[in-house]
Amino acid sequence: MRKYALVIGIVAIAVLLALWAIGARVANAPGPRACTQEAKICPDGSSVGRTGPNCEFAPCPTADAASTTGGVGILPYNSGVRGTVMLGPTCPVARIPPDHTCADKPYAAAITVYRAGSELPFIIGNSDASGTFNFSLPPGSYTLAPSGGKALPRCLPVDVSVPPTGYVAANISCDTGIR
Repeated sequence: MRKYALVIGIVAIAVLLALWAIGARVANAPGPRACTQEAKICPDGSSVGRTGPNCEFAPCPTADAASTTGGVGILPYNSGVRGTVMLGPTCPVARIPPDHTCADKPYAAAITVYRAGSELPFIIGNSDASGTFNFSLPPGSYTLAPSGGKALPRCLPVDVSVPPTGYVAANISCDTGIR
């Protein structure tokens, strides 16, 4: 009986040593590491997350007036885009005469503005509860990409061309999916 206890004890110690050795080797193994989802707020108001093999914060974007405005100058711009985000249809059946309660409704949405041909956001803003938005932008071509829900409402992006002075109007429609 003592013989079995001794064998079981030796096997248990061997298993524990093997597990410890494997755990130590895995803990020190190089490879991808999951970073936390923290964000750092940069001086320009944007935010950056952790990245890289050591999970450091990504560098804050740096931009001078010539790179962000095409050499036009610095804020405030005398040009931009303003408009409204509308949500519709709001009733399942169109009626004759039209029912005023079924008219499209204003929609508060986050709007990401991209320079034409760029995948990096130029500015991110919101429409208010009345659906209106107003962004000061340097002259150029932009895409306004509103965010809807996961599936609905579905808001389509709008392309605009901002003149050197003045504001261009842009109306954004979001589809509720109601038919």
